[in-house]
Amino acid sequence: MGDQALAMMDKMFARQELKQRFGKKIKRFEEDGVVFEDDSKLESDFTMFIPAGAGHEVVTNSDLPTSEAGFVSVNDFCEVTIDEKISNVYAIGDTAALEGPDWRAKQGHVAEVMAKNVAFNIQQRDKNSSERKGYQEHLNILCVMDTGDGAGFVFRDDKRAFMFPMPIVGHYMKKGWGWYCRNTKLGKFPRLPGM
Repeated sequence: MGDQALAMMDKMFARQELKQRFGKKIKRFEEDGVVFEDDSKLESDFTMFIPAGAGHEVVTNSDLPTSEAGFVSVNDFCEVTIDEKISNVYAIGDTAALEGPDWRAKQGHVAEVMAKNVAFNIQQRDKNSSERKGYQEHLNILCVMDTGDGAGFVFRDDKRAFMFPMPIVGHYMKKGWGWYCRNTKLGKFPRLPGM
């Protein structure tokens, strides 16, 4: 997220009295916390672990080409290369291994771009057109971290990286965004153009 964002996150976490650890592998989870490889423990009232470092066993047990972490290897157009040839197989979202800068992150908006582009690319392929759309130009980090009494807005792309606090209003913006996303996906509210 960039140095500025990380420094501001540290301040935000400290204000919320949230403890953090990084650079140590998790050894095990216990009822009241997380134990690390050096047997240090992070006390926790509630622990939620979302693994992002390894692909699904269905993929790793398949004959698809994968990254070292077990995600399907794709090119910019989400095409899978099999036996050194571009195949008629595509992978998007959490299943795909993103290529790009070191700071890249799997986020919902990138998965949506990948899905739209794959549909477009298949249509163009079926028309014998060489026109294709890639996902890499859309790689960025865009996040609003709700703190319950405000939020922090984070953005990063190849040109910029910043975070700024949004006291009070940020919390309601995040709630509003959640309502908008849910209801547009369910077809209960029209989607704004370009969103």
